[in-house]
Amino acid sequence: MFDSISFFRIVKTGFVNFWRNLSLSAAATMVMTITLVIFAVLFLLFGLTSNALDAVQSRIDISVYFKSGLGEDKIKSIQLDLEANEKVDTVVYTSATKALEEFRKKHENDFLIQQSLNELTENPLPATLNVRAKNLEDYPQIDSFLSDRKYADFIESKSYGDDQTKLAIERLNKILGFIITFGVGLISIFALIAVLVIFNTITLTIFNRREEVEIMRLVGATNWYIRGPFLVESILYGFFATVITALLMLPIFSNFLPRIALFVNPQVSVFNQNVFNYWYLIFMLFLVGAILSVVSTFLAIRKYLKI
Repeated sequence: MFDSISFFRIVKTGFVNFWRNLSLSAAATMVMTITLVIFAVLFLLFGLTSNALDAVQSRIDISVYFKSGLGEDKIKSIQLDLEANEKVDTVVYTSATKALEEFRKKHENDFLIQQSLNELTENPLPATLNVRAKNLEDYPQIDSFLSDRKYADFIESKSYGDDQTKLAIERLNKILGFIITFGVGLISIFALIAVLVIFNTITLTIFNRREEVEIMRLVGATNWYIRGPFLVESILYGFFATVITALLMLPIFSNFLPRIALFVNPQVSVFNQNVFNYWYLIFMLFLVGAILSVVSTFLAIRKYLKI
């Protein structure tokens, strides 16, 4: 354990090393910044695409229209069958009476429609079940389930989604897969570059301070006391890279991201979602930067510092 004097001395030495090798520190910080910017952009693209996919998928369900005059008990029985299906997420029942009420309310300002409804002697709208699957690929199986002969005498028709919606989901899934694959590869490459740059920077710092390190070892300094300044120096790379990235990301969060998210999914407030939370992202960036920096430092110390 360190006492407070030793701790502050380690921190001070780390800051001194950072400013003493300013050109090397700037290079390491710049590479780290590029890595964090790529990480942030890909993270936001992943979040936006996921939200767009959720928004489109939320508009898809299977609408089951029942024949006129069918008893509610039989509809409820079919609803229970659907709810027992492991592919089904939710089933919402709308009676013919409620469907008519909702239709009237939706078109309450349309005089012609209201007049036409008042002249009807029977309710033209059927009772319906709106079935939502757990996964997009489950809809064909649910549709096949409802096509069973035992339901043929009760179901008038059924429908789900349209070709354009299905095509949009297929494209979004491909985009999401590309972002994940391409993003992981790109981040891995730049993370490796950042580790190598910091590794070389710390190695040079150790080499320049080899006499001082040797003296500390001779007077009985602990391993952590010797390692400490190099760890502080490397964490500073990640810290300043995070600050620069945060400043670059701020206009995106304050101006562009809310507009894009509103277009993608109007019901999502970008600042209420963790995936789009500014400080959540900045914390993640700092954590990534700190991990890369510490790993690089330990590798350099282990290889070049025999302690």
